[in-house]
Formats: sequence, C-alpha cells, structure tokens
Amino acid sequence: MTKRDGLLRKILRIVTVAFFFCPLIHAQTTNGLRGVVTDTKGNPVETASIVLNNSLIAMSDAQGNFNFTNVKTGEYEYRVSCLGFEEMRGKTTVKADGTDRLVVRLKPLTLTLREVTVTANQQAMGSKSVIGQDAIRHIQPKSVADMLQLLPGALTVNPTLNNLAQANIREINENAANALGTAVILDGIPVSNDANLQVLSTSKSGEKLSKGEDGMNKQNTAGRGSDLRTMGADNIESVEVIRGIPSVEYGNLTSGVVIIKTKAGYSPLEVKLKADPFSKLAYVGKGFKLTQGGTLNVGVDWSQSYSDIRLRYQGYDRITASTAYSNIFNKNSAHPITFNVNASFYSNVNSYRKDPQLQQLDLNYKNENTGGRLAVRGSVRLNGFFPVLTYDLSGQLARMLDTHHDLIENPDGVVTNSTTNGEAPARFLTKAYYSDYRIEGIPYNLYAQVKTNKYIQLGNRDFTNVKLGLEYRLDGNEGRGLTFDINNPPQAGGAQTLRPRSYRDIPALQSLSAFVEDNATLHIGVSTLQFAAGLRISNLFLNESKAHRPAIFVAEPRMNMEYTFLTKQNNGLFDKLAVSGGFGISNKMPTLLYLYPNKAYFDSNSLSYMGGSDPGSSLAIMTTKVIADTQNPDLRPTRSTKWELGMNARIGKMKGYVTFFRERHRHEYGFNGQLEWLNYNIYNVPVGASKLSYTDGTVHYEYGGTTHTATITPGNEMVTWGRPANNSRSDKWGIEYSWDFGTFAPLRTSLNLDGAWFHIERKEECTKLNFINKTFDYVSVLPAGKGLVEDRVNTNFRFITHIPEVKMIFTTTLQVVWYERSYLVYEDNHGNPRYHLSSDGTHYVVSPLGFYDRQGQWTDWQRAFEDDNRYRLLADRYLLYGFRADTVKPWVMFNFRFTKELGSLAELSFMANNFLNIRKYHINSNTQGKSQLHPDTYFGAEIKLKF
Repeated sequence: MTKRDGLLRKILRIVTVAFFFCPLIHAQTTNGLRGVVTDTKGNPVETASIVLNNSLIAMSDAQGNFNFTNVKTGEYEYRVSCLGFEEMRGKTTVKADGTDRLVVRLKPLTLTLREVTVTANQQAMGSKSVIGQDAIRHIQPKSVADMLQLLPGALTVNPTLNNLAQANIREINENAANALGTAVILDGIPVSNDANLQVLSTSKSGEKLSKGEDGMNKQNTAGRGSDLRTMGADNIESVEVIRGIPSVEYGNLTSGVVIIKTKAGYSPLEVKLKADPFSKLAYVGKGFKLTQGGTLNVGVDWSQSYSDIRLRYQGYDRITASTAYSNIFNKNSAHPITFNVNASFYSNVNSYRKDPQLQQLDLNYKNENTGGRLAVRGSVRLNGFFPVLTYDLSGQLARMLDTHHDLIENPDGVVTNSTTNGEAPARFLTKAYYSDYRIEGIPYNLYAQVKTNKYIQLGNRDFTNVKLGLEYRLDGNEGRGLTFDINNPPQAGGAQTLRPRSYRDIPALQSLSAFVEDNATLHIGVSTLQFAAGLRISNLFLNESKAHRPAIFVAEPRMNMEYTFLTKQNNGLFDKLAVSGGFGISNKMPTLLYLYPNKAYFDSNSLSYMGGSDPGSSLAIMTTKVIADTQNPDLRPTRSTKWELGMNARIGKMKGYVTFFRERHRHEYGFNGQLEWLNYNIYNVPVGASKLSYTDGTVHYEYGGTTHTATITPGNEMVTWGRPANNSRSDKWGIEYSWDFGTFAPLRTSLNLDGAWFHIERKEECTKLNFINKTFDYVSVLPAGKGLVEDRVNTNFRFITHIPEVKMIFTTTLQVVWYERSYLVYEDNHGNPRYHLSSDGTHYVVSPLGFYDRQGQWTDWQRAFEDDNRYRLLADRYLLYGFRADTVKPWVMFNFRFTKELGSLAELSFMANNFLNIRKYHINSNTQGKSQLHPDTYFGAEIKLKF
C-alpha cells in the first residue's frame, strides 16, 4: 500500500466513524486520566489549564487535581499553562486500566530559566502568533496595539495613548476597513463596536465626528474597529493573533482575530510604575486564593499621556480595572462545572483645548468613553454522547460622549429647525456666537454561545474532534445622539444642515450563527497530517421597514491543514519539515452606522430680508427638503477570501517558517455621494419694503403706501449627500517569514529574524460624483477604479542576550526596510488604465461617464468636451507624474529592550526606540514632498515590585 492510499483510507475512516458509528465508539471501554499540577516545590497549582491533543480541556482545582473521563487507550500530547508559570508540553500514554496518572510540575516564570521567550511564538497552520507573558513584560506596552509590533511585517511605532489604538493585520498603513474586520476576543467574548454611532451626520460627513479638520475625528472609532486602549496592557496574560484563516468558531470578521487572555488565578501583589517623557502609568494587581475554593484576580491601571508635554491642558487620561473569578463546582461529582467570571471597567477621556488664556475665543472638545464588560463562561461535564457543554455569556455597556465647543464667527445668516418638506418662516442669525453640540451614545451588546464536541480516538495516536456550536448577538444603542441648542446650531458650512437625532429610535441588530468543525490528526508511517475543516452560517435579522432590506445570510467554509513529511525517523537533517495551507471565506456584517443612516436636510433661502427695527420690517423664509430614504437596500456584507501555502521546519535548536498568502476583500464599507436637485421659490421684495408677512405660500409687504404681493423667481440648486455603500475593495498578497537560529552559547545570545513582503492594492468599487461647487451648472460622474498600490519588504533582526545567572535579558533589534513603493492607479476591471494624455500633452485626463445639468438631464461624455471651457472642469486631471511610483531607499533603525530582576521582589525594564537618533528623510521624486522615515527617539522605563 502506498502512503497516498493509506492517507485516503485514514480520511475515509474518519468520515465514516464520525458520522455513522459514533454511538458504537462511545460504547467501547474507556477510563479516566487523573493527574495533579504542582510547582517545583510540590505546592498545588490551582486554575491551571490542561489540554490533551488540542481538544480535551480540564482545569486544576485547589489541590491541583484534574480529571479527564472517557479517555481511550493511546498516546496523547498535553499542554499545561497557568498564570506566572512556564508552559509545559509533553506526551503521555493512557492504558485506560484505571491506573493512569499524569503529574506535572510547572516552573515559575523567572529570568533564571534557561529559555525565556521574548518574541512572538509563530504557528504555521492558520498563521498564528502567540505573545506570552515574558514577551509582554519585555516590550513594556501601553496598549494591546503595541504588542502587535511583534507580528511579521510590522514596524516599530513609539507607544502612545494619545492616538487611536486599533488592530491592523497584514497592513502597511492604518486602514479603517482592516480594523473593522479584525475580531477582538477578550476572555472568550467578542468585543463589539457594531453599535457605535458617534458621528455628526452620516449623510453630511460620513464617519466623522466633526465637520472640520480640528483633530476630533482622530479619536473616533465609528465604522472602524474597537479601541484597544480600553484594555489595560498590564493585566494581560497572553495575546494570540490569527492572521490567516481562523476557526469557524470565530465570525463577523474579515482581516483576522486578536484573542486576548487577561490574568486569572493566584499571583503575588504586583505594583508597576512606568514613565517616559510624554506619559506616566501605574498598575496594581493581585491574585487571591479563596478559602471556600477558587481564585480571584484583581488589577487596576491608571495612565496619563500628553502628545506635547508643553501643552498640559491637552491630554489623555485612562483608568481600567478588571477582576477574574475562577472555580470548580461539584468537583467530586460526575458532573463538575467550571465557572469563570470576568468583569472590567474602563474610562478614557481625551481633551483638546487651546491656550487657556484664549479659550473664550477658540475651539475645545472632549471625547469620553466609559464602559464595562461582564462575562460568565465555563463548562459542564455531561458524560454522555457529547461529554462536555461549554457556555459563554456576556454583556457590554458603554457611554460615549463627545462634546464640541466653538466660536462661530461667520454664521449661516438664516437658520431653521424644520424637519418636514416645504416652506416655513426662519430666524436670522447674523452675529457671532458660541455653538455647543453633544453626541451621546450608549451602545450595548449581549452575547451568548454554547458549544460541544465529540472526541474520537482512532487507534493509538490518531484522533478526530468534531465541534458544534450556536451563537447569538444583540447590538443596540440607547444614547440621545446629536443634541444642540436649536437657537445656536453648529455651522452648516454648506447646503446640507444638521438636525438633532436620537439613537433610541434605531432598531437593534440581532444575529444567529451555527458552526461545525472537525479537527483531526492522522499518522501515516512516520509522517503526520493535521487538518481542521468547518462551516459557519450566520443570519443578521433586520427591521425591514427601517433598513429597507431583508435579513442578510452568509455561509463561510474554512479549512487549514499541515502535512509533516520529514522527521528524525526518516532523515538525518530535519527534526521536522512540513507543508501547510488553508482556504477560507469570512464576512463582516454591516454595523448600525451603515444600516440606519441619518436623514439628509437641505435648507434653501427663499427670502432673507432685513429692514429697520420696526416689527414686520424683516422676514426670513427657508424651504426645507428632507431626504428620508438614505438607506442602501443593496448593501452587502464585506467579504474576504483567503488562501495560504507555506512550509515550516525545525533543525535542532533552529526553527522557522515561510508562508505565501493571497487575500481578496470585496464590498468594504464607506459612503458614496448622491446627487439631489433642489427646486424652490425665491421671493422678491424691494429695498424699503415694510410690514412683511407670510401666509400660505404668499409674501405680502407694503411699499409706497400700498400692499403688494411678492413676485417669485424659481430657484434651483444641485447638492450632494452621502449614502452607505460598498465602495472599495482590497487585494493583498505577500510572504511572511520567521527563523530562530537558536542560542550561540559562548555569547549567551540568540538571533531571531522575521519579516514580510506586503503588496496591497485598494480601489474604488463605485462611480463617484465630481461636484465642482454650487454655482457650477454641471455635475459629472467619474468611473470606478481609482486606487493606491503599496509594496514593502522588511526584516527585523533581534539579537537576544539572556544571562540566567544574573537574571538579565536584553534585546537589540535591527529593523531594516529593504524596499518601499507606492503609486496611484485608475484602472478598469481588466487592469487597463482609464486615463489618457491630454490634447496639449501637459497632463493626464480621466474622462467622466457623463454629466447632469440643473434640470436633471444626463449627457454622455464626448472626448471633445475636454477642451470646451464649459465642461473641461468635469474631467479628472492629473499631472504627468500623477501615476508614477515613488520608491523609498532602504533604511535601518536600532531599538533596545532591557529587563533585569532585582532579587525576588523587584524588576527593572528599560526601552529605547531609534536610540542612535537616526533622522533620515525621504524626498518624493515626483512631488518633492519631504517625509520622516524614522520615528523620533523614544525612551521609557518601568519598575515592578512583587510582594
């Protein structure tokens, strides 16, 4: 029999057994595996996690004991982990005769250990990176976003709390669609941002909090991913990042998954103090063993940060607190229950003010985000056909308040608060005034998931594990939304005006999902095949009358595999050589922001006449047009299709991997301009008129001692507003790699390198309006296909020196960017350029599809219009270098990290980014623009005390 025949027989065996003969296998003779987890001194370790074959899970009790039931004869791989201890891996053989016992002794995490991992552990199958406790304390992060700099392809960024902290996976620059499509899982519970509605008006300004470029928008996460600053970095035990194809257990995503595990279990009292020139942080945490059994872990974090230390009245303040309770109930019965409760609180306040001496004349704003999360999760042992039922329940509630205060020096002149179509008397507003508006959101989320699995041992070492699950989500918002004094409204700054809107009128989102997945390991001779394949289906329920569309249904198949074909047993070089691959489809459902947008209001000035001070000598009339149907009935979920192919190897102490990936993201969210025609009456009143009145669409006035009726001139304007749309797409491909060369013993130093080549293409999927200004008689429609292409190749060389005898470790990182390039494109679906050289050869021209006039008449575009002064502005024009690539020359940077344990009670850490203070600038060869390549030199220090 060939190996291929053997593999096919194994797969057929799994399918047959899993779906037809599970009851028979369950009836076979099995027994339990008992064990105990202790430290090196023999003391029991409580709340340790014990995992067999990546499928069966147990937790140790107060005496360190654990128990697996219905374990068949065979060889099992185990993994044991606990807060404050080094993870232990090994193999054990189960005889199933009632005598099986596994004893695990965990070593406390300390720099005296011979091996300390301060980089991310890479797993080829699924493209995962795991950042453990040692790595977290060594890099001294301020938020989870700082930890993601350990991912392949990431560049060093100075830690700060003044900017949004979001997860961007396989990116060159920050991208809102990528952040929105990254699922953040905190202690098993998805962190939801789907009910975030903190915007001024979707129809006027899209996802923006402010109509101006005053910096307020930089703090907004509506239409983006979750703000990672809401999670204190010092209370995190580990972070796992899935860059490739995730398990079907995870849904509502496109980019990847960030899985955060906070500290739980017993730990000594820790006090941390951090400082750098721009911020200061303090943390206190401790884990308790409770007298009635179980553990309680508590942590509190306080941070204060300034983007400029000279401006102390512009800063960011954060308080986070978390607690984790863990216990096992009915532990001596046949149906023990593991029970975990995680609760957290956060308060983030970002303030911006001008110099206090000028505050009464200038802008100030504040972004506040206060909230909490409560999660209850655990498992119940059933000992039936499905042995264990796992449950996850959670609730999240936040209050987001954005306040904006500004001096309006040039008011709109005439304002109205009408919310219906037609004419209405209006009010003059001609003097400078202060305008205040508030946007209050109270987003909430409820989440529930139940899952079970059926583990089947196939022979001595082979197994399959079928996982089934159901999931429910509810996202809503009970905030008061946009509110302001109607007598002192925010300045419109254009034809479209603002009206208050309450979020309480917006229906909540409800979704229901189900998933099934099979994980299996098969041994064919000395080679091994691992695979995980599953299907997830989801349905998003909508209020059809308000969303103007039915529910959204998606199906998502995903698969990962790894085939190890070389081991110590069949060659003399490789301890392991394996190929891995995967394919998967995932979807990000639209959020409340895109499903239930604001109405659009347009106020046209029909009359604005100011006479003397006598009553009736002045009159203002506005014609309001309300566009209520701003929803997009054709809105689709963002869809991601990924596939990967890679290889990983281990030779003695050396190990690494290389992975090629390809990703296609379609229907990314945004807002697309819509054209509207305003037709209204303009009432003509001569200078010197008095006693003006308005009744039933008629204006009367006195002039020269007689009463007159105002004549009417038709008014006409073209205006635009924004509708939610799937207006962009992204294509990515590249190579990620990592290689650990092991330790060179004489120098106590190891070399670890990682990096990536990223190629990213982003293009518009929708046509776009070219609106010149309100006085221009035409509006053209430009074709889709404009975009940006970016490439980057980088490598990080990490030299890690670890001296256990003096409890010290330091890392020197050489960051090299070998190649960086970007250029604009404007192409059709076949990659052909949409631009051509102008008739005079001085620039490139993108011809519109056609244009509308003030009467709504459409005219197809003709090439001759480009040189006609009436129409030439309707085409999109670019300088001759507009589509040329800009290439950055290679550049390097040095970073340093240092950690030293001072006895058993204290630990000192220090970090320096760009410590050689290299300042290299890039001059764009096309525009001659100058940009800084290196981040500024940064120094930071941390001291930790343990009691």
